[in-house]
Amino acid sequence: MKRNAHMARRRMSHVIDELYTALFRLGGKEVDMELRREEAGLRLLLRGDFPGESRRQVERMAEMLQPAVRNQALVEAYWELAGGDQYTSDSELSLVGQMLDEAKVDVGEDEVRMDLYLAF
Repeated sequence: MKRNAHMARRRMSHVIDELYTALFRLGGKEVDMELRREEAGLRLLLRGDFPGESRRQVERMAEMLQPAVRNQALVEAYWELAGGDQYTSDSELSLVGQMLDEAKVDVGEDEVRMDLYLAF
């Protein structure tokens, strides 16, 4: 359990970094995050704004964070290969989507809300 909790914290740190970087890169001016430790994992509640011209990219981000199939073997093999000093790319967000155990993303007129969960 302790090792799994440590790995979940490291992965959630990566998730947070990728998401706020992506939203700011798309022209957002504000990102609010709340991180909760739950009995069996970590939950991230995120709200961010974006300009209208970035709507399609935000919708694409929502798709990548909510894949139809999650491949845990891919995550185990490759999640640490993502460079923290590089700009967020589709492949990074796709990897983040694979890392999550649950994701609910709602894209509104000019804001996005996310409820993301990573189990221990």
